[in-house]
Amino acid sequence: MATRDDTSKPRRSRRKHSTTTAVAPRAAPPDGGDLTPPKTLEEAVENVRSLLMEIRATLHCLSDVLLCADDDDAVLHAEVAKALEGWVDEAATKLDLVNLRPLIEAIRQGGGGEPGEGGSDLAGRGLYQVREPTPVYRAA
Repeated sequence: MATRDDTSKPRRSRRKHSTTTAVAPRAAPPDGGDLTPPKTLEEAVENVRSLLMEIRATLHCLSDVLLCADDDDAVLHAEVAKALEGWVDEAATKLDLVNLRPLIEAIRQGGGGEPGEGGSDLAGRGLYQVREPTPVYRAA
């Protein structure tokens, strides 16, 4: 019932299998700082934008690697990665502080913009106030 001869050499695998569970290291923040929460809205937006730019770069590399792969579906996967790269790039462009600074300043000054643009006051006295409908009773 022996399944293996003791004199035979063990087969080597094509891929190296690790015996320990590897945990992906957390990338350091783009600015080289620690993981403290942002102090300002601008800092929070810039942190998210930096993360999106890193994702975009990774997707760009992934799409290039997939184009050179031998798999039958590699071209399709490369096109998906390229589309994701474009969407992430568009999101990062929209989060550019050059575009957002006027909106942020309008919110800080309490400027009366349109609803949904950070207009009026956010204390519940203006455009964002929720009112319950008044019931109407009819005499029978």
